Amino acid sequence: MAKSCKISNKKLKEIIQDTINRTEKPVITDIIEIIRPFYSWNRNDLIERELRNKARYIMSTFKDNENVRTYFLDNNGIYINVEKSTDLADLDKVNKQLSKKYSGLSGALAKVQNRIKKVVERYSLKKSKK
Repeated sequence: MAKSCKISNKKLKEIIQDTINRTEKPVITDIIEIIRPFYSWNRNDLIERELRNKARYIMSTFKDNENVRTYFLDNNGIYINVEKSTDLADLDKVNKQLSKKYSGLSGALAKVQNRIKKVVERYSLKKSKK
C-alpha cells in the first residue's frame, strides 16, 4: 500500500469540506496541503502505484478506427478486449462498469446544465432590469 493515513477518510473529508465551503473555486494544491500532514509515504509503493497508473493510461489509449476504447480493466486487474472477447461474463463486467460511469456522468452533466440555465436566467433578468 502506498500510503498510510493517520485519520479516517470520513474525518479527512470533513476537514476538506470545511475548507472548501469557504471558497468558490478550491485549488488542488490547497487540498493537497490539507491532506499532507495526515499521510506517511513509502517510496517503493509510490513507484509501483505510478507504474500501475501509467500502465492503465497506456491501455486506455488503445482505440479502434472510430476512436472508441478497446480494453477495459476488470476488478481483478485483467484487461478485457471488447472487440475480441466471447466471454459473456467478461463483457457483462465491462457493460456494468460503463453503465455505472455513464449514470454518474449523466447526473453530473444534468447538474451542470441546470446550473448553466439558472446562471443564464439570472444574468438575463439583471440585464432586462437595466
